[in-house]
Amino acid sequence: MGRSKIEIKRIEDITKRKATFLRRRKSIFKKADALAKLWNVEVAVLVISPTNIPYTYGNPCFNDVVERIQNPSASSKLDSLMKELEQIKELEEVLRKRQQKNREKSNMKGIVDLKLEDLVAFKGKLEAHQAGLKRKHVEMEDLSSPSMLSKNTKKKKTRTESSSGQSREMYELRPRIPRNYLE
Repeated sequence: MGRSKIEIKRIEDITKRKATFLRRRKSIFKKADALAKLWNVEVAVLVISPTNIPYTYGNPCFNDVVERIQNPSASSKLDSLMKELEQIKELEEVLRKRQQKNREKSNMKGIVDLKLEDLVAFKGKLEAHQAGLKRKHVEMEDLSSPSMLSKNTKKKKTRTESSSGQSREMYELRPRIPRNYLE
């Protein structure tokens, strides 16, 4: 069975009127919410109670919808933002084409175009190069440090004879240069 139709007339009893108002206010806000969600529209509902209390509902926001109605230039702001977005997209496309032309001119493959095996090989070469640079950096720091003579020196024995005719052993200190430093 369906709902019976209610005759719409003023409710004389104050308590019944307040209860009916609260019930119907909730149902009106539910309907407004359904409208906003189903048809993707902006909705603003203002209901003033019998005791002069305003109740509002808005989607996305009551104040935004009212401001848009009062100030139609807000829609022109949206239009200008949309035009600006289109210009940015066009500029992005121009830059993408320019980048493609530059890549074709230089005959270089982009990283995106490389296969997995090529990327792994490239990574290995980069890591080997980085390790070599670190090793040379450490060697250069060792050679330039003040304690270089104590760390990187070779002791070479030499025999010297003094004026008295005695033979004496002396150590000559020379900095030791790593073989791979000159590579």
